[in-house]
Amino acid sequence: MTLTAKQALVKLDVDHRRAPDLWRLTRMADRAGYRIVWLSQARSPSGRGWHLVLSLLPRPRSAMEVVALQAVLGGDLWREAMQVQRARVFAKAPRFMRDAWNVLYRPDSRRARRMRLV
Repeated sequence: MTLTAKQALVKLDVDHRRAPDLWRLTRMADRAGYRIVWLSQARSPSGRGWHLVLSLLPRPRSAMEVVALQAVLGGDLWREAMQVQRARVFAKAPRFMRDAWNVLYRPDSRRARRMRLV
């Protein structure tokens, strides 16, 4: 199954206070046979890490390839271990789930742990 451009985005959750080394990231992508077309970088909601979204050429062809690239490029290995499970069932998942299989954490203001008692 061929991935859409959105499904093939490489999303990295980097758990370091310092910003990722973009030179090293570019070199690792090149070593794996990819070129970074564009990159988005932002602090993670916790403030303790970084979230990066990369578009690569050639476009990754499978969900497992995206997960492998995320691990090689420095993503959180615990997250990538869970992503392997999602990648394994990607082809069998309904369309709405395939479009949301590779997500970065985003806090929900309605979550109980964020509520304050007055």
